[in-house]
Order: sequence, then C-alpha cells, then structure tokens
Amino acid sequence: MLIRQAEEKLTLLAFTNTSAELLVKGMYFPSVFLPSDKIKDSEIARAAIHNSSCVICFGQKPQIKNKICLELIAKNQNEIIDTNFEIDSFKKALEEHKLPYSESRNPGTSYCNLVYWNSLNYIKEKNLDCKFLFIHIPFLENINNLSELQEKLNIIIKEYFCHLQNPRD
Repeated sequence: MLIRQAEEKLTLLAFTNTSAELLVKGMYFPSVFLPSDKIKDSEIARAAIHNSSCVICFGQKPQIKNKICLELIAKNQNEIIDTNFEIDSFKKALEEHKLPYSESRNPGTSYCNLVYWNSLNYIKEKNLDCKFLFIHIPFLENINNLSELQEKLNIIIKEYFCHLQNPRD
C-alpha cells in the first residue's frame, strides 16, 4: 500500500545558474533551486518529495532548441528506473497547447541523471506516492520566447496537477 502524502502539493525544482532557473522563476508554483552539488541536490529533492504529491525537476540540455525534453528514465550503471509520472496525459496536454517536446531515455551522466535516479529510487524504496518527472529545456540562447514557454508550461502543469487531484474530471 502506498503512503499518501499529507498534503496535495506540486513543487518545481531547477538547477541554479541555468535556463531552468530562469524558466521556473517565472512560473506560478512553489519552487526550490538546486545548487548543482551532487549531495545537496538529492537531499533537497528528497525534502521536496516528502512535502509534495508531484515534483517536476528542470535542467538544461544543450542539444535541444525551442522544445522541451521529457526524460522517461533514470540510470545508475546498468539499472534503470522508469518515471512514475503519468506521462501520456502530460504529453496530451503538451500537444493540445502546441508545446513541442521530445522524449528521451538518456537523462545524461551527471547532475540531472543523479538527482533523477536518487529521487525515483527514494520514492520506490520508501513506497511513497509522489509523482516525479525530469524535464530538460534548451539553453537560454536556444529558446526563442522564454515568456511563452513559461506561460504554456504554467497552464499545462496546472491542468495536469488538477487532473491528478480529480482524475475523473
């Protein structure tokens, strides 16, 4: 049986000094910023997991332009953990709002993957009922309109979170 979080809450995480930080600072949801410290990042993510029913973590990826990248898995050597996020309904919302996206099974090899792996593994080990997704966004110079991206993501995330709280609506 899953342990239900005490309070329904969405939290956004983003790495400091990146385009992800700029994106999240312009969004309407509670946000926590990761200092790009391999130990502290995971500790901060764990605290967010305990205080949230849904966490979306943002990082930046140099190879993408004017779209977001949904990371479907986290890796630790030969082990893989799939996201526990309801990805199909999220992708549908992205499509409805015409927000370009790609899907990835390669979350990187450093900070992004490490915080993703540690978070999903923690949720799994502790049998917690917190949804967790990692989204890569482009470097700032590869985003044509940051305000438009913020606006669309605000709407999409709000709709998704409302759907989580009221799945029959």
